Amino acid sequence: MEFHVEQVIHAAPAEVARIMFDPDLEDKWVNKAGKAERLTPGPMAVGSRVRHDSGTLGLRGPFVTEVTELDPDRRLAMEIVEGPVRGIIVYQVAPTSGGAIATVHVRNPPKLPIPEVPWVRKQHVQENLHRLAHLLTHSH
Repeated sequence: MEFHVEQVIHAAPAEVARIMFDPDLEDKWVNKAGKAERLTPGPMAVGSRVRHDSGTLGLRGPFVTEVTELDPDRRLAMEIVEGPVRGIIVYQVAPTSGGAIATVHVRNPPKLPIPEVPWVRKQHVQENLHRLAHLLTHSH
């Protein structure tokens, strides 16, 4: 399964990335069962690991990501290294007129061979980006 979703956010790209790339703030915009937990001390960097509590289709499936690429204020790429699935998650922020475009790209093999799963996951990520936009535009 592979998809990407994007959302225009009327906030400075650096502000979008500050929230989007910080696992300590993940529970503010990602709708899931619990908070993210840093497994590697210090600021986010290549090699940092984070445990995420999550759930899809009523199934709980915590997973661990490892940062494979970090370009502050622009791109955060993570590989899922532990959990029920493997794959990649990439967050990107690009400037646009009046703000930023936030993008989430997901690529992983589906755990369950159910045709609706990719659509449901994509909708879930789109809702999270809407939540991020609302958080940023209503916090000023």
